[in-house]
Amino acid sequence: MRLIFHTEHSVEEFSTQNSKLFPKPQQRCPFKDCALPIELKKHGYYTRYFVSKTFSGILYIRRYICPVCGRTISMLPVFLLPKFQYSGLDIIQMLHELFQGGSTLKRYVEGIRQCFPAMDRRHINYYKKRILENREFIQYGLNLISPEFISVGSIPENQVWVKEFLDIVHRIQPHVFLVDFYQKTGESFMTLQNMVA
Repeated sequence: MRLIFHTEHSVEEFSTQNSKLFPKPQQRCPFKDCALPIELKKHGYYTRYFVSKTFSGILYIRRYICPVCGRTISMLPVFLLPKFQYSGLDIIQMLHELFQGGSTLKRYVEGIRQCFPAMDRRHINYYKKRILENREFIQYGLNLISPEFISVGSIPENQVWVKEFLDIVHRIQPHVFLVDFYQKTGESFMTLQNMVA
């Protein structure tokens, strides 16, 4: 299980093993079939490769273990998306700029290569495709975060919906959205979901 937490620490600080960067262990097992009121124990670190505008390299992620059920919990700082190398904050920013800017994909990728030299059209197309495929799941998560995000009236076309969604995320702040969405759904907004009505 992964838990996302908000942090004021810089990405660079997570490139060394430092327990002070992570929240205190929970006082209850987060697994529903255990959920016993017991303090989780530190269980080492694992490494992840990470890419953002300001840092590329290895980060150390703290793990905790429930002493009763033996399952582990990974504590991810807000800028990390599970299963993605690029920063969740940067992915949101890239998509927002792309959908708002009106430039061609080729021109957009050429512009962001100053910050992300390895970025190419396939990356951006993958992110665009994933956000469109996850439309129902993202709307579900927004509805859980707040009733004000419940869509009413006619259903907008996908491109319009994505643009409106990204505007909402920027209004409530991307880092707040990432933490709230993960806490409400247990998944990242970019994790592929097949919603069934």
